[in-house]
Amino acid sequence: MALVSGSRTHILLVRPPASAKTMFLTSLLRSLKNAYFVDSGNTTKAGMIEYLFENQPRYLLIDEIDKSAPKHQTFLLSLMETGIISETKYGKTREIKVHTSVFATCNDTGKLFGPLLSRFFNVELEPYTYYQITMCSLCNHTNVAPLIADAVWNKSRDLRDCVRIDRLARTDEDVQFLIQILNRRRAPQVNGKSE
Repeated sequence: MALVSGSRTHILLVRPPASAKTMFLTSLLRSLKNAYFVDSGNTTKAGMIEYLFENQPRYLLIDEIDKSAPKHQTFLLSLMETGIISETKYGKTREIKVHTSVFATCNDTGKLFGPLLSRFFNVELEPYTYYQITMCSLCNHTNVAPLIADAVWNKSRDLRDCVRIDRLARTDEDVQFLIQILNRRRAPQVNGKSE
């Protein structure tokens, strides 16, 4: 609905890590014309403003917006509310009105600047199902896929674990070995040692 709307719309996909939010944004990047993708952890306010002034993208795709500092989030307030981007520097002032929709991903809405969060339509993604984890496990090796799916579903339910194991395992023994390593990595620490 947001993609076919003629209006500027702002969508925030919310879910813990490993729920394919980035994959969704990169799919949009490939399929939409005039879209710009940024990784919040590696982007500054000045860099985004410069790009918006020069290119005026129809879609601004922001991955992990909660990882950007509040000072880098604030310029989005006016962009999302009015479409206006203004910049004032020593001896230089400029302003532009753009027709840009913002699609962003977020792991933790508590890290977002309140007024910015209120400008988004928040979509909380559903947790993965056992079936989805099994399908991910089938990517390369159908012979060990059920074992990978069972192990991940019963332990972490993190789809990235399926991918990690699937890339390495060729046999049932490989899967068991890799699961043991993952379990050790996640074991609670007491006095610097795993329990």
